[in-house]
Amino acid sequence: MAAVGPRTGPGSGAEALALAVELQGEATCSICLELFREPVSVECGHSFCHSCIARCWERPGAGSTGVPRLLPCPQCREPARPGQLRPNRQLAAVAALLRRFSLPTIATGESGSPEAAVAGCSQHGEQLKLYCQDDGRAICVVCDRSREHRAHVVLPLDEAVQEAKELLESRLKVLKNDLEDYEVFRSTEEKESKELLKQMAAEREKVGAEFQALRAFLVEQEGRLLGRLEELSREVTQKQNENLTQLGNEIAQLSKLTNQIQETARKPDLDFLQEFKSTLSRGSSWRAGERGESGADLGPRHGQPSPHPLSGS
Repeated sequence: MAAVGPRTGPGSGAEALALAVELQGEATCSICLELFREPVSVECGHSFCHSCIARCWERPGAGSTGVPRLLPCPQCREPARPGQLRPNRQLAAVAALLRRFSLPTIATGESGSPEAAVAGCSQHGEQLKLYCQDDGRAICVVCDRSREHRAHVVLPLDEAVQEAKELLESRLKVLKNDLEDYEVFRSTEEKESKELLKQMAAEREKVGAEFQALRAFLVEQEGRLLGRLEELSREVTQKQNENLTQLGNEIAQLSKLTNQIQETARKPDLDFLQEFKSTLSRGSSWRAGERGESGADLGPRHGQPSPHPLSGS
């Protein structure tokens, strides 16, 4: 948009009107040729009314199956994405201010620049040198003297344009300050976001390292406990085998002694009496041998049979 500033020197009403017309041209939509309403900017930088660009892109031929991914800008034909339209609030504020003053309609050439302003009153044919604030339009001297505008506030056209420019400059200054504040706020938010993400990444690495150390410790403890259990299992197996071997030997001796006693008991009486004492002596000797191994008579082992009745106990 063309830069607009306060007047630096005297000028005629026609110059002021030309400047106002140029300003109005910058705030005019190139599709509907009216002041912007809800202007939006496409990616190439051109701005249009939101409804105008929507209707333009919805025309037949813009896409066979709805809005395509890329569509041409109506002004420069550069490809643009419909989903990237951004509201132009500053341009909307300028158009709203110009709409309040209802500047006369302009004629534009092929290049889009104003060629000439309507300088004559359509009712009286006089030059439009005054501006009626109540009606919001430019009038001529005859209109000012008419009953219609007699009670209205009327200013010279150049003063009205100057007042509009000053009001516009004030509004633009506020918008620029707001824009700077939002830029600072966005920069702060981005900085805080990056710092927070950095802290989260460091915390993630810390947690990962701690759990890695914990897993290594648990693996070490698991190996140690499994090794101890394996060692105990070998000891138990060895002890069990020794006990089973010893019990097998004792069972074999007892079986042999039992068979001898049973054979002695089946012999004739004279033979029985002759061999009775020797058989009884062998049973007592086996029992005495059991006491000698342990150093004392501790009784039957767990799971072993009770002493033989012939042991004398």
